[in-house]
Amino acid sequence: MPTVRGFRGWVRAGLALAALAAAPVALVAQTPLTALGLGYPVAPVDGRSAALGGSGSGLLGGSYSVTNPADLLLHAEPGFSVSLASEGVTLEGGGTSLNTGRGRFTTIRALVPYNDWAFSLAFGGEFDQDWSNILQDTLRLNDGAVPYEETREHNGGISTIDASLARRLGPLGLGVSAQRLTGSLRQSFFRKFDDPIGGAPALGGIVGARELSWRAWRFRAGGSIQLGDRVVAGVSLGTGGTLYATPEAAEEPEAEFDLPTSIQLGGSVRVTDQFLVTAGGGRAGWSAVGSRTAAAGSAFRSHDIAWLGGGIEYGALSLLGGRLPVRAGWRRTGLPFSRGAEALEESAFTGGFGWEFQEGLAVFDLAFESGSRGDVAAAGFAESFRRVTVSFSLRQR
Repeated sequence: MPTVRGFRGWVRAGLALAALAAAPVALVAQTPLTALGLGYPVAPVDGRSAALGGSGSGLLGGSYSVTNPADLLLHAEPGFSVSLASEGVTLEGGGTSLNTGRGRFTTIRALVPYNDWAFSLAFGGEFDQDWSNILQDTLRLNDGAVPYEETREHNGGISTIDASLARRLGPLGLGVSAQRLTGSLRQSFFRKFDDPIGGAPALGGIVGARELSWRAWRFRAGGSIQLGDRVVAGVSLGTGGTLYATPEAAEEPEAEFDLPTSIQLGGSVRVTDQFLVTAGGGRAGWSAVGSRTAAAGSAFRSHDIAWLGGGIEYGALSLLGGRLPVRAGWRRTGLPFSRGAEALEESAFTGGFGWEFQEGLAVFDLAFESGSRGDVAAAGFAESFRRVTVSFSLRQR
């Protein structure tokens, strides 16, 4: 992968190449599956959507998810929302286990409806590239061996700045979005050699760091139809575009990645006054990225992916004077990058609740997700994860 290549300063008297070649299996085993390619795709959804199986489009009552621009018309009042997700990950496979975690803002959104129009400015997650690991192993030479400890750390990600406009035409809604993808990534590497064994020579440490920045433009159009206060359905289409990765070092060339076109569907039905059923799905052509070479010589392949999710919401409960809707759902999605010819699958059970005051003017939403990605038996590696998404929303009348 042109954007994640070797670090400057890794070569010291030829020892870096020898060290990296000494334990390629251990390095691959210790690298999270979600570190491949451009990183782990972040769904730009709020706590309510996350609890309902990630179905962020076409939710009656409105959602602050950055999915379909026509959904702005589901809000009757101006509003602001911020959502934060925290995730713990356990990687298994190759005879080793790695525990890691990540935290990120998934959405920050302000929206203003006015007559038959609505406008929004938002920040949404796109790719999370944070991960770190510590590996202990031994470099074996012809005349002995040298134990070592290796630390790798990646800090950064790609986010979306979104400006959306929507217009109501009777029961129909139309919307457009302009999205600027931006972000940065810092990669650091350090290998410390211990005292040699046998006749092996003493080796000095290997250290390096590299930084790059991301940028791209993308556009999205969406439509929706609402039938009273019982049914809403929508569809959104996203363009491709080119993602540029610019290294800090002037001598390194800029890399380009083709972004996919995508389609997303979503809707919800209020079966009774207290029961809401929602579902969504979509597809994105990530195979446009192709196959690349990633960090430390490991490779990845890109794949077209599809996803499906949905859930139910029950709204008859209350707590301390506030409405307490409870939610449960399930989702399944493909991941755009893998080490092999087949795409990795991720599935999760979801759930959570909201706490609404003053008829929804102040809302707290909490979502829980528990799932897995990959398969130890089929691919040799798998990850289990636990995620919590918290949203705070305010509306003004």
